[in-house]
Amino acid sequence: MQPIIFQGLPAFSDFRLNALQKALNDAAPDLAITSIDAVEVYFIEAEGPLDDTTTERAFALLSAQHHFDREGGFFVTPRKGTISPWSSKATDIFHNCALSTVHRVERGIHFRLNGQDGIVLGIEEIGLALLALHDRMTEAVYDDVSDFFRHFEPAPLRTVPLMAEGPEAFHKANIDWGLAMSPEEIDYLVAAYQKMERDPTDAELVMFSQVNSEHCRHKIFNADWIVDGEKSERSLFKMIRNTHALNPDGVLVAYSDNSGVLEGSPGDWWEVSQQDGSFTYKKTPSQLDILCKVETHN
Repeated sequence: MQPIIFQGLPAFSDFRLNALQKALNDAAPDLAITSIDAVEVYFIEAEGPLDDTTTERAFALLSAQHHFDREGGFFVTPRKGTISPWSSKATDIFHNCALSTVHRVERGIHFRLNGQDGIVLGIEEIGLALLALHDRMTEAVYDDVSDFFRHFEPAPLRTVPLMAEGPEAFHKANIDWGLAMSPEEIDYLVAAYQKMERDPTDAELVMFSQVNSEHCRHKIFNADWIVDGEKSERSLFKMIRNTHALNPDGVLVAYSDNSGVLEGSPGDWWEVSQQDGSFTYKKTPSQLDILCKVETHN
């Protein structure tokens, strides 16, 4: 079923549109883009056409203006087949507002790039300059969103023919499937599966490669380091922590549960008062410290 599309407010300020226009023209001067028109759009997956009450509530929740009615242009949205964090939260809100016939809500931006003589440029004409309009990691550019909520059947499991072809099959799968395992990890798994006398599946190997990746294990960050030919007393992670050890002033918590806390200042905290039994929002004097996300890989 095709998505129901609502049109929302302008997606950018004039300042931002001018910056995007400059970036596009710098990337592709031949386009000679004269103006950019961008509006927010909302995609709704529902059991069927929305009744008047559901439509009215959806408009209010999304600050939508009307049903989408623009011609030409293209959409920048989260990649098809993915669910954005915004979508997860918005869908929960819809369900909490008794809009149970709505299965999912997603948002995007509809662009109309105008060239010389008022011609609306398409995706093929803009080419690589489109990189200025979206994040390739999480978004994509589409001129057709009729299959935006297309559901795919789960792919069948693949197996590595380890028992029949030996470790070479494992090394080949490591490259073909982008598992990025080290030789030591492959040797470990080959021995483990040979002991179990069965072939590994792609689901198992992808899970292992992610769980045992540098991001989760800090294999390199906690490894021994040779600096100028001599073994360092500190690992790379300890080198990072050494900054706090030498300058601890103003730091209340360092490197605890992927976060840190810096000493703030006195201030009022807006919260529900439970002391007087009124359960009303009041300002409470407090110490307002600063919580910082700590990520060693950045």
